[in-house]
Amino acid sequence: MNEYIVDLFEFARTGRVAEGDVQLAALPRMVTEVPAEVSEAGRTQSVFHWRAEGSEKQVLRADGSPTVAQFLTLTVEGPMWLECQRCLTPYQEPLDSETTFEIVRDDAAAEARPLDEDELEALVGSKHFDLRELVEEELLLALPIVPKHEVCPSVHDSLATGSDGLAEPAPEPEEEDKPSPFAALAALKRSPDKDGK
Repeated sequence: MNEYIVDLFEFARTGRVAEGDVQLAALPRMVTEVPAEVSEAGRTQSVFHWRAEGSEKQVLRADGSPTVAQFLTLTVEGPMWLECQRCLTPYQEPLDSETTFEIVRDDAAAEARPLDEDELEALVGSKHFDLRELVEEELLLALPIVPKHEVCPSVHDSLATGSDGLAEPAPEPEEEDKPSPFAALAALKRSPDKDGK
C-alpha cells in the first residue's frame, strides 16, 4: 500500500499524523531544478523530511455562522541542489516550509471562499489524496527566487564583486581637461562684431 495515499477527510477528522522521508530522485519536478553538474549520487542522497498533521475544529465564518472545518498542516525540510546565480556553481540550499491548509470538498467550494489575506489556503481533499504531490508542491514554492551562496567560494575574474555580491560597473574614465563649450560662446559674446560695436 502507498504510504502517501490517504483519505484526507478521515485523516483530518481523526487528527492523524504521518511523516517520513522522500528522496529528491522521487520528485520529478524538483529533479528538473537540479544543476546538470550534480552527480546521480548527489541527487539520490538528497532527502527531504515531511510531516502532515490533520485536525478538525469549529470555526466562525465571515457571516458569523459556526461550522466544522478540517485542516492539514504540512512541514517539509531538507537540502536542495541549486545553481548559484552569482558564481554559476552548484550548492545546497536548506529548504524549510510549514503551511496550514483548510480542506474543502471540491473546486467550487475553494473558489467560493472569500479572498482574504487572513484566510488559509484552500486544499481540495479526496479519499485518495496523494501527500507526496503536496510535499513536492510545497518544496517548489520554497525554492528561492534568486538562488545564491551566502558567500561564493570563488567568483570569475570578470565579476569583480561589491559588498552585495553583484558586479560593479567599470569606473568612468577620467576626463581630460577639455575647454568648456560655453567658454567659446562667452568669448564670442565678448568679442566686438565687424562694425566695432
